[in-house]
Amino acid sequence: MLTEATQKRDAGAVKRDPRIRAVYRRELQQNVRFSATAVTAGLATATLIWCVDAPETTVTLVTLTLPLFLAGIAILGLARRRGRRFVVQLGMAVGLLPVAYSAMAILLMRQVAPLTLGSIGLILVAFAVFIPLGRRPHVAWLAAANAVFFGLMVGFGRNSSWIDLPAFAFVALIASGLSLVANATQLRRRGQIGGQLLAVRSLYARMKEHELDLRRQDEFLFMQQETLVVQQDELIRLNGELETIARVDTLTGLGNRLRLNEDLAQIAGRIERNGGTAGLLIMDLDHFKRLNDSMGHLAGDAALRVVAEVLRKTSRTGDGLYRYGGEEFLLILHDADQGALQTAGQRYISAIQAAGIAHPDNPPYGSLTASAGAVELSQANCLDVDTALHDADEALYEAKDNGRNRLVVRGRRVPAKVVPIKQARAAS
Repeated sequence: MLTEATQKRDAGAVKRDPRIRAVYRRELQQNVRFSATAVTAGLATATLIWCVDAPETTVTLVTLTLPLFLAGIAILGLARRRGRRFVVQLGMAVGLLPVAYSAMAILLMRQVAPLTLGSIGLILVAFAVFIPLGRRPHVAWLAAANAVFFGLMVGFGRNSSWIDLPAFAFVALIASGLSLVANATQLRRRGQIGGQLLAVRSLYARMKEHELDLRRQDEFLFMQQETLVVQQDELIRLNGELETIARVDTLTGLGNRLRLNEDLAQIAGRIERNGGTAGLLIMDLDHFKRLNDSMGHLAGDAALRVVAEVLRKTSRTGDGLYRYGGEEFLLILHDADQGALQTAGQRYISAIQAAGIAHPDNPPYGSLTASAGAVELSQANCLDVDTALHDADEALYEAKDNGRNRLVVRGRRVPAKVVPIKQARAAS
C-alpha cells in the first residue's frame, strides 16, 4: 500500500535508478517517434496545401521543405533503431523542424504571417508537453529554436519591410516562457511518477525479500519435518529394539521371564477359548554350581550359551525357549500331550548330554547333563498357570532326586496347596 512515506520523492534516487531511467528513455523514445511522424506528416500536408493555395511558390517551397521532410524521415528511422541511445538529441532535432518550417513560411508568404506568428508559441509549448526534457536540455533547445528562427528571419528577411522583428521577438519570449512552464510541469509530474515507481519498486523488493524469507522458512520447516520423520522412524526402530532386548536374555539370546509371562498368558487364553493342549518343560543343568566353582564363571557362561544353542537346534518351529533362572530353562511345546512331552523332553536331555560339554564334577558322566520336569497344560489347569509351573518344578526335582539326567512328566493335577520348593532348588 502506498502511503505518504512511500510516495515521498527522492530526485537523486530517481536519477540514480537505472531501471527508472530506462523507463523514461523508452517513454521519451516513443514520444520522439510519435512527434517525428506527426511533424513529417504535417510538413507534407502544409506544403501540399500551400502549393495549391500559392502555385507560384511551389518550386521554392518544395526546395526549402524537402530537406526538412527528409530530415524528419531520417529522425523517425533513427528513433526506431537507436532512439534510446540518442533520444534527447533526436527529440531536440524533431522540435527544430517545425520552427524552421514556420520561419520559411513567413519568408515566403506574407499572408500567412499572422498564422505562423501564433504557431511559434504552439510549437514550443507542444514540444515541452510531448517531449519533456531535463531543465538544461530544454533551455538549450529553446536557445537553438530561437536562434534558428531569428537567424532565418534576419538572414533571408532583410529586404522584407513587412517583417516586424520586435513582434516576433515578443511572441518568441512569451512562447519560450510558456514552454519552460510546460516543461517544468512535465518534469514535476515525472518526478512524482518516479517517486511512486521507486516506492512500488521498494515495496516489490520487500515483498520479494519477504517471499524469499517465507520460502526459506518453508524449506527449513520441510527439512525439520523430514528430520522429525527420520527421527521418529529411528525412535520407533529403537523402541522396537528395546522391546526386543527387554524380552531377551542377554547371555543366551533366549526369551527372558517377561517374554515367558506374556507368552504363557497368550497360550492360556488360547487354550481357554479354543481348547487344545500345550506342554511346559522345565530343565535344570546338573551340578552347575560345581562347574562354576571348579572351572570359573566364564566357563559356566560359555556352557549356558552352548546349551541354548543345542535347545534351538533340537526344538520344533514355533516352540518357545526361555531362560527361566540361573541354570534353568523352560520350554513351551505347542499341541503337546503327555506322550509328546515324554518324547520331546527325552530328546532335549539326550541332545545336551551328546553336546559333550566338559564337567569333571558331574560323575559318572564327566560332561554336562540336565534334568527336566514337564506338565501338560490344558483347559483343566490353564487358568492357574502358577500351579502348572509348580507341578513342573516338582517333577524336575523328582528327576534330580532319582539320579539326575532324566525326565519326569506329571499328569493333569491341580494341588490343593502349593508347596514351596526353594530348599530343593538350593540342593540342586
